[in-house]
Amino acid sequence: MAFLPNFRAAVALVLAACLLCPPARALVAFNDGKEHLYVTGTAAMAYDSNIFAHAGGGGDTVTSAGILVEYTRRAGWIGVNADIALNLSQFARNSSENFVNPRFGAEFTKNSGRTIGAISLAAARENRADAAANLREQSWNYSAALNFKYPVISRYSISGNVGYLARIYDDSTVLSNLTTYTAGLDLLYALSSERDLAAGYRYRYSETSRDSAYNDHSFTVGVSGKILPRLHGSIRAGYQIRRPGGNSTDGGYSGLTASGGVTWAGSKKLSVTAQMAKDVSVTSTNVSIDTVSGGLDAQYVFNAKVATFATVGGGRSRFLGAAGLDRRDEFFTLGAGVNYTIMQHLKASLAYVFYRNSSTFAYSDYDRNSLTLTLSSRW
Repeated sequence: MAFLPNFRAAVALVLAACLLCPPARALVAFNDGKEHLYVTGTAAMAYDSNIFAHAGGGGDTVTSAGILVEYTRRAGWIGVNADIALNLSQFARNSSENFVNPRFGAEFTKNSGRTIGAISLAAARENRADAAANLREQSWNYSAALNFKYPVISRYSISGNVGYLARIYDDSTVLSNLTTYTAGLDLLYALSSERDLAAGYRYRYSETSRDSAYNDHSFTVGVSGKILPRLHGSIRAGYQIRRPGGNSTDGGYSGLTASGGVTWAGSKKLSVTAQMAKDVSVTSTNVSIDTVSGGLDAQYVFNAKVATFATVGGGRSRFLGAAGLDRRDEFFTLGAGVNYTIMQHLKASLAYVFYRNSSTFAYSDYDRNSLTLTLSSRW
């Protein structure tokens, strides 16, 4: 891939532009303050001990720079959020992995009236280490979604969603492109002004470029809003049924499905977020995978300039069907870091992450350490 020959000069230029631009030029407000334009520049230096996510995978130092332009509009019934971003990364020793990734996104929201909801569209190029395929891959990701909520009578309302997601790989001879369509409907009962009970059904259809297809039916119940004092979020659990189609070699699946995220606000300085998920999905290698995962994220704010954060998580993945070859992975991650506000429009962060993947396949058994220093400026 052709890349900027003077990449480090480009990083310096991004930071210099962000620091030297006066506030009146960098943040634009118009239409009586109903429309805004924001610009964010970032520069980062990272060391990753295993950029390919497999046993014996080599490490490298990665230099990155990015620019993000955001537009917001709050006028009339329809709100608009749109963004355009460009991220560039250069590898010190593995120059073939250098990338330039653009992203485009738009969301149209309706937050007033009897029916509320949103429509979102996005397209992004991504370069990442794939833990299932144990290699670095590049892809274009396209998504579209519609969600809505409509009050029926008194405490009852219905909400629904329709979604589309496509991941198209550069090397589709090795990896399988995946297209997913989803549709769901929930019945909500307001226990109070701060808490809802929900019961719903979700249908998901997935197809790959290897002519495999999957029909997923999920029935769940849950609660959202203020679950307990100082504990806000949503938790759902239920039963999932998967029926394969096309040329899939996977057998049928049925079992527990769950998802959720809750945040505990211990004080003005401390907050802790817990997340969990249990689902069956399709990997880039055209194999169904049953994954259960969970994690905790904590943040403590010392003062207006300094905040620290830490994360811990783990889970298990079971590769299904004949193509899964009875592979089992268990993963654990631990991280910590600090955010520092240098001045009003300039922030720095330093983060360390450890990741351990223990697998029944020797090639998929590896450790990964990364240390990243990031500077960002938003106007």
